[in-house]
Amino acid sequence: MDVDLKSPAEKAIEVVRESGPDDEPQRSDGRYVVDGTDLALVDALQSDGRARFSDLARRVDVTEKTVRKRVARLLSEGFITIGAVTDPTRLGFEAMALVLLTVDGTRPPSGIADELSRLPQVDYVTVTTGPFMIQVELICVDNVELRRVVAQSIRPTAGVATAEVLPFLRIHYQQARFHRDDSRESGVRPRELDSLDQQIVAGLAVDGRVSFRELARGLQVSEAAIRQRYAKLTESGAVHVMAIVNPLRMGFTHTCWAGIRLASGARARDVAEALTELPRTSYVALTVGRYDVLAELVTASGEELLAVLDDGVRVIPGVGAVEVLVYEQLHYKTLLPRPEDAADDHDSDIQTV
Repeated sequence: MDVDLKSPAEKAIEVVRESGPDDEPQRSDGRYVVDGTDLALVDALQSDGRARFSDLARRVDVTEKTVRKRVARLLSEGFITIGAVTDPTRLGFEAMALVLLTVDGTRPPSGIADELSRLPQVDYVTVTTGPFMIQVELICVDNVELRRVVAQSIRPTAGVATAEVLPFLRIHYQQARFHRDDSRESGVRPRELDSLDQQIVAGLAVDGRVSFRELARGLQVSEAAIRQRYAKLTESGAVHVMAIVNPLRMGFTHTCWAGIRLASGARARDVAEALTELPRTSYVALTVGRYDVLAELVTASGEELLAVLDDGVRVIPGVGAVEVLVYEQLHYKTLLPRPEDAADDHDSDIQTV
């Protein structure tokens, strides 16, 4: 696909510079402060990242000009990115794993996490409580690359004591929207896509709000074909274009990994599917190794997390032991198609809390 796109952040910065002042809140040091209007916009964009500015203005009850500048500011300040959430295999990544790290005490875990987040194969690094203080999610083109990154880039990192790899058999579910009213709302699940669908998803991963006309021009197909394909992709749950945010930055202070071991005779797929029914589940992966199923739970308080674990996770048939790793810090970056000959480390995409 040959589309000449500025990055979403670059476009957003231009909008902010060209716009006049409005009622945006700022701290005394001049940095932007997220308020209730921004949070309402983020929630709306998590529902539909391609929503028209006019529709967002009506929903939030502000002017369209204010919406345009607020969204641009949220993008340029790194509070959100807007892109396609999809099965990574549809972007050419066939090998995924979570690497559990212990540290030797010679460096702060935050420094180790920051260094590892800059590897091009890393899209998610968490610093947590518990014996494994750092978790690194690797998304690689194949198992050869995955093994190489662990052996040559992660294990030799100063401050890393041990690295335990949990290969993903499948990402079962992704739902990065945090304010879900319907606990049965469908997230993104693996779907078979043809070549054109994959190229459309790749374009939306770069910029979730890119125009269908621009996508069509780059792919040399009609705009009507792009619209039709996009509708099918979203209706089938193969892709969801949305605002992607760091949950810690939005007040979900008790976000965690839940590592689940199955009870005897239980099926991992059954447990994984039951986890998708919980309104605070944002991610479910089937793995091999220490855990059979990994789930990310997004909650705003210790009481809420306790309720989700006791009344939700632990009562699921087939769940044996559950280990919880509560996030203290999170580094993440947008998952973009990575050309085979590219070494882009996506430094500018990294968001940290």
